[in-house]
Amino acid sequence: MAKRFQRLWLLALLFLGVPFGHASVLREDIGELKIQDLLLRPSFMLREAAQSDFSIGESSVALRWELEQKYAGVIRIGSRTLMNPMAHYSPTVKDDIMLVEAFAEYTDVYGRFRFGRMPVEFGYEGRKWERNLIFPRPLIFQRRAIMLRDVGVSYDVSQNNWYTGFVVSNGESDADTDGRTWYTARFGFHDDHFEAGFNGITGSTKPVATLTSGDTLAGVDTTKEAKWRMGGLFVNINQKNWDWVAEYYQGDLIQEKKVSKYNTGHTDLSHDFTKRFSAHLRYDFFDPNLKVMNDLERQVSLALVLSNGTHSSNVILVGTKVIEQGTQVPNDEVRLIWSLSPSGVVRF
Repeated sequence: MAKRFQRLWLLALLFLGVPFGHASVLREDIGELKIQDLLLRPSFMLREAAQSDFSIGESSVALRWELEQKYAGVIRIGSRTLMNPMAHYSPTVKDDIMLVEAFAEYTDVYGRFRFGRMPVEFGYEGRKWERNLIFPRPLIFQRRAIMLRDVGVSYDVSQNNWYTGFVVSNGESDADTDGRTWYTARFGFHDDHFEAGFNGITGSTKPVATLTSGDTLAGVDTTKEAKWRMGGLFVNINQKNWDWVAEYYQGDLIQEKKVSKYNTGHTDLSHDFTKRFSAHLRYDFFDPNLKVMNDLERQVSLALVLSNGTHSSNVILVGTKVIEQGTQVPNDEVRLIWSLSPSGVVRF
């Protein structure tokens, strides 16, 4: 009888011990899931010629899973426009909701590796999270000369205020139609009040992916293969309540041994009058073909921002004057944006 009781006791311990031990292992190995970013950024736009539009803007939500401070996975749900696929491949971008980010990440002393659909982070403005935007993205992104997110692999490393990184991706921000690869690289220096960096991107396209895009950048012929490259630099200086940014990039189209050029850039000046009120001024230009006269696009924008104490709620009023070369078109616009985002991280 005693032996039978001992056997039953051992079986009970095994039965109870396995699930509890298994749960303990799960608690150690499953890592931590958190809401990395939650942004509501609806906007109302009023443009000359009686045009108006409501949109969810750059609203999105991102979840991040971390394990052992080395491994991570990120998914972000938002409008397809957040990927900003290049105009080389499609004439328009739908605003349907989808996974705009879905990548795995590994970080150690040798740098950070990412694989999947991820931010390309080209230039100073391209590295900004949507929650930190005041103005709409500059013309280089509005005209989709560069993507914001793409599918590929990236590597970044920093040491003593210097940083460098590169991205190898398919260029199409989604399914790879033409099988061509794009390369993006960056190099820079930053400290508490100054940052300067260089950025470059190069890649090629085939007619199978570009034929129906209607792209006209640099006078490209979408029925033929094309090679693209663009590079430039940016500078950021911030002192007390002032912040200044300048970016300039020049691009080349190489097609049938002929080279066409385009360039773009912008400069921003910001001043915080108080912790709750700030003003921002931007000059932005985009010349899609240096060989063509009277096609330069210019925008001058003024933004006034009213924030709460933690800057988790920002009401932004942006007025933009569009300056065309030659005949003026009535297309100036006013935007009212409400950017609402928690200032902390929500953990599960």
